Amino acid sequence: MHEKLSVRFSPESGRRSSWVRSWTVWTYFRDYFPIRLIKTHNLLPSNYIFGYHPHGILCFGAFCNFGTEATGFSKKFPGIKPSLATLAEKFRMPVLRDYLMSGGICPVNRNSIYYVLTHYGTGNAVIIVVGGAAESLHCTQGLNIVHLKNRRGFVRQALQKG
Repeated sequence: MHEKLSVRFSPESGRRSSWVRSWTVWTYFRDYFPIRLIKTHNLLPSNYIFGYHPHGILCFGAFCNFGTEATGFSKKFPGIKPSLATLAEKFRMPVLRDYLMSGGICPVNRNSIYYVLTHYGTGNAVIIVVGGAAESLHCTQGLNIVHLKNRRGFVRQALQKG
């Protein structure tokens, strides 16, 4: 009797593709909006949970900085692999799911964050766009409102994982 081996590909484990993350179209995307990633501090290759703010409607800045290499994240922060966390509902559409996973994007839930921070050693960063949909409705120039009242689980995860 022969036993089948199967590999489970879930949004938690991802299928990061440096080829997709480095597409030339992302540089056009970056320049169109324009989006910049400014390094203000050196980071050791440890595990991190970053909070991204402001949310905005479609989070183009977060996607461009952490879901692609258009702004040179891996050159600015060598040894750190970013995983942008987004709504789990986006992973229910088959083609969109594979596309998101190729950028290293994962669902923003406790299991995914735990998986990224514990299954790949050190040098991992989970980026969470804090505030959610409620914050995205406040898109007034010069006004920043952060909605964190019921969104503190990522702080707990950060404390538990050091």
